[in-house]
Amino acid sequence: MAQIAIELDWARDPKGYRLVEIGRSKELRIVRIGTGHGPKNLPLFQPLSTDLLFRIFANIATTPEGALDFVQRYGPLTGWDGDIVSEVTFQAEYMRGVLEDWAGKQKHPDRSLAALVSGRHMRVAPKQVGPHRLVVSPYDTGYSSSLNAKVVWDPFAKALKWELRPATLLDAPWLQLGQAVTSEAHFQQCEHCGEFFVAGRGTGRRLDAKFCCDEHRIAFNSLKRSKEK
Repeated sequence: MAQIAIELDWARDPKGYRLVEIGRSKELRIVRIGTGHGPKNLPLFQPLSTDLLFRIFANIATTPEGALDFVQRYGPLTGWDGDIVSEVTFQAEYMRGVLEDWAGKQKHPDRSLAALVSGRHMRVAPKQVGPHRLVVSPYDTGYSSSLNAKVVWDPFAKALKWELRPATLLDAPWLQLGQAVTSEAHFQQCEHCGEFFVAGRGTGRRLDAKFCCDEHRIAFNSLKRSKEK
């Protein structure tokens, strides 16, 4: 079976990004601070060289400030003209729900995710957002990703592999997540900071680990002892 590689060349504005309210509805967006040049005039980098970008996205992009922080680090998620904050935070919240289900934190994941989608559809009317289609259905995230796929020869592994190239940066974390859930990776949620981390063989964390690092384990137990006293 061919291996799968997810590749993305992306650009970000070195002048940074900011949150602004657009139009009469005061829709919050993340837009560039700089003007006068497009992505073709900027050097490209590979945001997916960061291990498990979907984990970072789900951990920090659930608030407007967190979404802005993510864009500052990795570039615009859906297009050069700006990201709709409510769409970005919804995708991050939904991804957290999937990870909580994966980590066994939800007793009824289907109900929790359906409730999140239903609440979002009450706030957002069906519309077109660039090349991506919002779809109203009980169990749909409302986001359709797109990509280019081809089989290429890997000279290092000396074997064929699938090369998937997402159309936008927002497509990339979902592709990574799909790849992870079909692998032997196991995710846990830190009981101290609430962030997700990889556990199991080859990760440095035991399969039943409850904390993302030793510092958070020590801090959690110290706080627990203080409360008991």
